Amino acid sequence: MCADLATTGGVPVTLRPDPVPEIQQAYLNTPGAQLFATMLLVALVVLSLKSGRRLEARLMDRYGRHIGEVGRIVWLLFVIAAGVYAFSVIWQVTFFLEVIVDAVVIDRWTVIQQLVTVAVVLIAYLLIRFVNRSIDKLQQTSSVTRHQSEVAYHVADVGIALAAGTVILTVWGVDLTNIFIGAGAITAIVGLAARETLAAMLAGFVLLFSRPFRVGDWIQIKDHSGIVKDVTIFNTKIQTFSDEHVLVPNDIITESDLTNLSRNNQLRVEIEVGIDYDTDVNRARRVAVEAVEGLDSIKSSPDPEVVAKRFADSSILLELRVWIGDPTRRREWDARTDAIEAIKEAFDREGITIPYPQRVQSARGEGFPIDGDGPREQPPEVEND
Repeated sequence: MCADLATTGGVPVTLRPDPVPEIQQAYLNTPGAQLFATMLLVALVVLSLKSGRRLEARLMDRYGRHIGEVGRIVWLLFVIAAGVYAFSVIWQVTFFLEVIVDAVVIDRWTVIQQLVTVAVVLIAYLLIRFVNRSIDKLQQTSSVTRHQSEVAYHVADVGIALAAGTVILTVWGVDLTNIFIGAGAITAIVGLAARETLAAMLAGFVLLFSRPFRVGDWIQIKDHSGIVKDVTIFNTKIQTFSDEHVLVPNDIITESDLTNLSRNNQLRVEIEVGIDYDTDVNRARRVAVEAVEGLDSIKSSPDPEVVAKRFADSSILLELRVWIGDPTRRREWDARTDAIEAIKEAFDREGITIPYPQRVQSARGEGFPIDGDGPREQPPEVEND
């Protein structure tokens, strides 16, 4: 009886055990029978794949998501291997599998290397899935922003892939010294050629971990003030209140003073108003506070307050301090407008004067002559030749 043989570490392995040639001779000796058996094999493979989904669901319910995924992958690999072998038996081409086995399997150490490689790839895949899902859960709980989750995806995937590649190369006996030296040289060349880009990228990672602001926050940086629309590794996009879109490099942000006006969910708005020097300051302060209490655009806690700020040229300058919640530029404008209107109306009602700028001029000593009040100096005579 002729049987296809392959060797694993010098041990012959038959690819057609005794029942297989008999089945081929009895049932698979015509093209019609082979075609029917192929159709039946395809149906079995489809049913097996569906069974794999049910197996995954059961394992997930009993042992968790990751065990379920491992079970499904193992089942899928088994179905594919069995299907390929069955197809080779149906069409009597098992010699082709013998060629593949002889090319792939050489000795026991090679088999171990192959198995370790497959295991490392599988573990890396599962680890990437686990890390990505953990990042998704953190994003759902608002622990990380969308930008941070995207960066974390790429960093985690690249890091796991590099670690898996290093292990696989080590298993296959590849010397990593030259690879690391070459990578270091390439990194140095790229670093010299793109210093600003690398600085912006490193600053992007700093912003990722320090989290001074999020998308939607109102920030002030250098000469720009607006809402953060997007944050990438290299720059931050800000929409100003003039409807301008400004791209600020991340290294500029980390090197400059940054003000996040949305961080505390409230903002103090300061409004100055002057009163006449003859006005009772305490009464004016009380009237101003009562005027803004109860305004919808202003928070009731902390309480509004008025302080005497300084002596101005034409008035005593008071400063009203009120708070707004969930600060935006529109809410600040509304609060400022409502407060000014309310104070103006209350001062008019109480007879408190908001003075115009004015200046008093007075002479010192004997003063100076004015037309009609004294002799005018005559211009010097000019002699004619």
